[in-house]
Amino acid sequence: MFNATELYEKIWAIDKADDRKGTWWWWFWLFFIDNPEKPQEPHQLMILWSTKNEKSIKCNGSTFTFPNKILIDEKKTSFDGVVAAWYFDGKMHDSYLLEQSKISLTKKPYSLVSDSENKSKFFEKNGKLFVEINRGEKTFNFELAIDSSKDFLNPTHAGGTYPGGLSFSALGIPKADFSGSIIEHEELREIKGTAYFQYVIVNAPSPSWYWGIFHFPKGGFLSYFNPHIGPALLKGNLTNKFIRQGNISIGNDLYFANPKTGTKESFKLKKITSKKNSKGFPIFFVFGENKFKKISFEVDCYSDAFWEFEKKAFGLLNTKLRYNEYPSKIKNFKVTDKKEKIIVSTKELGEAVGNAEHSWGILI
Repeated sequence: MFNATELYEKIWAIDKADDRKGTWWWWFWLFFIDNPEKPQEPHQLMILWSTKNEKSIKCNGSTFTFPNKILIDEKKTSFDGVVAAWYFDGKMHDSYLLEQSKISLTKKPYSLVSDSENKSKFFEKNGKLFVEINRGEKTFNFELAIDSSKDFLNPTHAGGTYPGGLSFSALGIPKADFSGSIIEHEELREIKGTAYFQYVIVNAPSPSWYWGIFHFPKGGFLSYFNPHIGPALLKGNLTNKFIRQGNISIGNDLYFANPKTGTKESFKLKKITSKKNSKGFPIFFVFGENKFKKISFEVDCYSDAFWEFEKKAFGLLNTKLRYNEYPSKIKNFKVTDKKEKIIVSTKELGEAVGNAEHSWGILI
């Protein structure tokens, strides 16, 4: 069982020691909203609150500045930032929110508040997490609970340090159930589903990557992360073509939380390939293995959103990073032994739903 107070102390905090040139902080929620009319294509909402130790950065054609230093005192941390969101309700609404904001963090109570034109906040109350998002005449309310009785759903943390003072830290809540509402023009619609959360601190150039998080209907989750360097970094910078050959993996994590056994298994991601589906979106084919088992599945995307960042490197060279986010469903999932005997598959767990990312370029 995880320590809730320890988790909250990490989420709603910025360590002054991390505040170095180039550091990027983001608090990131993904909501998978049940869609009774098309259960395998849930509606989705992503919201991100972020700041970066830079003078300015361009995102989706808009320039955002960070003129003020991060101010940290005993009661509150405040800073210039950006709130960004996309929303899929059967149709993708890119840049649903993309606004400059003053953002504040407090610990008594635990909260993150954005005072941008469309207000939003993320806070804790009585052991539950809440997210409120306003956009024009529409308000989203989410009440979330982490199942502390299942160790394989416990919050996760990964991090690392590199030469030159570079580092990253990622704190995640892999799966939380939610209930809530969408209110528009005084009409209230109740919603429910599952969500994913991540608080990331990175002080390093952002490479290209594949990433995904998926929730099974009968419990459990599936996730992978494959950052890589090589020719993929050139797209949007020196070429418009995505070059698949010659990229070198610098991470190959793949996790499967199995609700049948109540355990989380670790695999090494061995290969990702892709092609277009009938809707023109990618299907990613993912393969991995560990000492005793193999794992494979297809990530079938049914919509897409994107964020494209631009920034001057060393004040001279324009660099670009584009990352694409794909509402997706998992098909043909299976775990086998080394002799290809199926241990668990989609048949027992149902089709997982979630979100995949594929990025290219580099931001320096």
